[in-house]
Amino acid sequence: MRYEPLISIMTLTYNLENFIAECIESVLCQTYENWEMIILDDASTDRTPFIVEDYAKRDKRIKFIRNEKNIGIYNLNINRNRVLKEAKGEWIAYLDGDDVFTKRTLEYRIKALNELDEREKDKVALIHGNCGRIWMNSKILDIPTNPFSSYKDVIYNNPVGTALTIFLQGSNFIPSGSVMIRKSVLEEIGGFIKKSDIAISEDFQTWCYIALKGKFLFVDAILYFWRKHKKSLTMNHPEKFNRVNLDFIYKFYKENKEIMNSLSLDLNLLEKCLGIQSKLELAKILTLKGQYTEAKRFLKQIDPECFRMLPMPNVLNLKYKITKLANLLHAPFILNFSLRFKRKIYDKIIGSYYPFFFKELDI
Repeated sequence: MRYEPLISIMTLTYNLENFIAECIESVLCQTYENWEMIILDDASTDRTPFIVEDYAKRDKRIKFIRNEKNIGIYNLNINRNRVLKEAKGEWIAYLDGDDVFTKRTLEYRIKALNELDEREKDKVALIHGNCGRIWMNSKILDIPTNPFSSYKDVIYNNPVGTALTIFLQGSNFIPSGSVMIRKSVLEEIGGFIKKSDIAISEDFQTWCYIALKGKFLFVDAILYFWRKHKKSLTMNHPEKFNRVNLDFIYKFYKENKEIMNSLSLDLNLLEKCLGIQSKLELAKILTLKGQYTEAKRFLKQIDPECFRMLPMPNVLNLKYKITKLANLLHAPFILNFSLRFKRKIYDKIIGSYYPFFFKELDI
């Protein structure tokens, strides 16, 4: 008998009147129809609530929750856990209010589950895949290279815990909108995690705890488009994201060291490489801002030998050397040039953005 579970799609939104209709329409056009969409609005001051209410009146699968007061981006786990309590589905999917699903995304995820036997299916805690990007400043649609697609043990978290060898180096290889999590696993770890003072990267922190609980299932397809615009969290707060992640990585490692040791992970190597990606990214960001002394402090903490554990080690080593040179010469323009070159080489442009493009895009 074909497995067709209810999927609860979790959508958080705040002042996204220009994007929320596209987000909802991308769910309405899904080829897999057994879903509910729970939209939580964090006290928007624009037309977002009215747009959502209109859709909710037209389709009973859309549920609307509105906060009376704004909780803010630093407490996202509170909003996610509120939605989790309302969710009736066996699986929880992510879709933020400014992003859009591809129209077969849920079909592909359930198809991947149905290709497993019952024993293997029950071991899956999290499903993930690839993403595309919408660049609102240039109206370009592109697909970033996924350097982890050949790292099968990592992307399938098999054996359980293997993904932590990458996560704890500061590399979040899972695009959030591609994720579907077994609800019972989320409940087992206490919901969405906030181990830092601010929950700006609660998704990454949650992935780490789930990596201790079960296997991952990777779907090699473009499952959603991540919109990059001037209000995007990651575009506006890259330094804060990496500082929070680095702080979390050390806390998680200390808290779960014994568990990871029981999973036969090489803790000596891992400890030497903790947060290396976050440190390199922070060194780059701080050099670009002209904060050379602090950037140098992070550069000194990086052992380039750790890059051998990651995809494209030569590229990472080159990034390290360029950042180090730019920092030494107090010449951030060197970094700006290298970043433009990287995008031309590694990202694939697939077309131009226009509203509701996903309805005609069959990938």
